[in-house]
Amino acid sequence: MQQGYFELALTESHRLINHGPVVWVSTQNADGTYDIAPIAWNCPAGKDPPLLVVMVGRRHRTYENIERTGKFIVVVPHRSQSALVAATGSVSGHDVNKFEQMKIDAVKGRMVDALVPKGCVGYLECKRQDICHATKADAVLARVLRSVVRRDAFDGRLLVENEAAKTLHHLGEKFFATDADAIIS
Repeated sequence: MQQGYFELALTESHRLINHGPVVWVSTQNADGTYDIAPIAWNCPAGKDPPLLVVMVGRRHRTYENIERTGKFIVVVPHRSQSALVAATGSVSGHDVNKFEQMKIDAVKGRMVDALVPKGCVGYLECKRQDICHATKADAVLARVLRSVVRRDAFDGRLLVENEAAKTLHHLGEKFFATDADAIIS
C-alpha cells in the first residue's frame, strides 16, 4: 500500500464518493399533508430526457408517498439551511408533520403537489419512471418535469463561487461541507 494511506472499512467506503449535494425529497402524504426528507444518495441519470435517481429507504414515509403518487420534488437546500436539513432528517414523517412542527416556510410546486422550502438554491419537479429494488433502500428513477433555480445561482452552470449557490454536501453523520470559492478549469 502506498505510504500515507490506510485501508478504509468497507462500511465507510461510500463516504469517499458521497460528498455531492444533499437534497430534500418533498412529497404529499395520503391525508393531504406534506412531508420532506433529506437524501444524500442522488445523482443525474440522463440529459435527454432529463432523469435523476434518488435512493430512498422502503420504510420511510417518503418512499410510501412516491410509490402512491408517483411524483415528488427534489429540492437543493442552501447551506444556510443546514440545521433544517439535519432537523428534517432527525424525525420520521410517520410520526410528525415536519412542515408544521418545524415551521418551514414553503411554496407549492407548479406541476407536483408538494412543498418547496423558501431559500433553497433550486428544485426539480419529478415523476417516477421506475424503482430498482436494492437491499434497504431502492433506487427511484424519475423524469424531471420542471427545473427551477435562483437567478443569482446559475448561468449555464451552478455558480458555486456565489453565495446564492452554496449547496450542502453530506460527509456522514452530522457533518456537512459546502462548495469552495475557487473554480478550477
